[in-house]
Amino acid sequence: MPKNNDDSHNLSELRKQFIRGSIVDTQPPPPIVSPNDSFRHRFEMRKELGRGAAGEVHLAYDTYLQREVALKLMRSAYLDNPQESVRNRKMWLNETRLAGKLQHPFIVQIFEACSADDFDYLVMEYVPGGTLKQHTSFDNLLPVDRLIDILYKVCNALDYSHKMGILHRDIKPSNVLLGEDNAVKVSDFGAAFLLNSDTTQVDMVGTLPFMPPEQFAHARPSVQSDIYAVGVMAYQLLTGMLPFTAKSYDEMIYQKLHEEALPLEKRRLDIPQALRFAVHRAMHRDKEMRYHNWKAFCDDLVAALPSVARPQEMRFDSVHFDVLRNLSFFAGFSDNEVWETVGICQWQERKAGECIVREGEVSTSLFVMLSGEAKVTKNDVELTRMHAGSCFGEIGYLDEERHVRLATVTAISDMRLIMIEGESLQHASDGLQASFAKAFLSLMISRIKDTDRRLLAVLLAQPAAT
Repeated sequence: MPKNNDDSHNLSELRKQFIRGSIVDTQPPPPIVSPNDSFRHRFEMRKELGRGAAGEVHLAYDTYLQREVALKLMRSAYLDNPQESVRNRKMWLNETRLAGKLQHPFIVQIFEACSADDFDYLVMEYVPGGTLKQHTSFDNLLPVDRLIDILYKVCNALDYSHKMGILHRDIKPSNVLLGEDNAVKVSDFGAAFLLNSDTTQVDMVGTLPFMPPEQFAHARPSVQSDIYAVGVMAYQLLTGMLPFTAKSYDEMIYQKLHEEALPLEKRRLDIPQALRFAVHRAMHRDKEMRYHNWKAFCDDLVAALPSVARPQEMRFDSVHFDVLRNLSFFAGFSDNEVWETVGICQWQERKAGECIVREGEVSTSLFVMLSGEAKVTKNDVELTRMHAGSCFGEIGYLDEERHVRLATVTAISDMRLIMIEGESLQHASDGLQASFAKAFLSLMISRIKDTDRRLLAVLLAQPAAT
């Protein structure tokens, strides 16, 4: 490809900066073998999960808290390296200062940041399913619908971290972990950029194929930086190949700055058009052409799901989240609380004429209607009708002594609804229980006002006494 002398000089300088500053795989040093006594007494080391130039990650058993954890051990010698000490210390501190602060169902939780004699270490949530890197080869790609679900959850996690003032800056398949029951966890915030920090932060970090073009012009990191990385990751997970396959740093940077990626349809024919559009827009060379926020990206990912051929019984958390998020009942809930609700609710379909709850029965289950119409009766007298967004069953849940239904609810049309067992809600987070309590209070106030209006209408309709 043609390049003038200025281009060659600029690329050479960028390559030097990248080599000095990026996170790259290098030959790992020998393992850490001499933890101090208190560390050894607390943790039973079970197996090594991964190693790099900075240290190791081990599966361990925490004998104090009686649970499996992942230990990230950072060697002091790495932090004291005179050439890289400032950079390495800042990146390590990025993770340690986030211990306990990022509380999201799709972000690996850091429980503690500690020090031993020879090393510092993080105690983290253990996620058993490996990383997305195992699904970046064409012979082991994930089904498209499953991948959309994963991307949706990653976007939600990064939207949350962005709202907390944190950009990840090193999103790639090896930093996304897979757990049980379709769990997805974003990990490794060592390269994070803190939007509201006054301190000098590490520049030119990341992994080259996933770095946005504007980074090479020293542009300030933005939400579009992480959106670009997710787009590149999606491209690789869909095709088994990166959008740019240059053979050198110089060539990769040049391609990012001046060339377009090979369209997805040239690598794989069965990707839905809506998904191709979302991925291409996310990784557009011009940041102003990319999504400006995570919600827009998520909306397009959900829109791609209906065009994916899949068994009728398949359901994805991302679709469930989107349905609940748009219901009036959940308007006051945080995204985390909606995700938690998705995890504890059961999705049901009921036929017209079917009785859902019956007056006098004992139960603590709650219901929220997603679609359809139902009537509420007491002693065979119709009291009211309910539609999408309505909740019922809360009185039985709140009545701690008897848990008795006060009315009967019957489907007038075919209905979709969610059911939450009272016991599940009682064991949910304090935040979720508080949000349900506020929603119940609002619901009761609304019903009282509705009753007052109907009673007033009845009184006004009666003939005046003579």
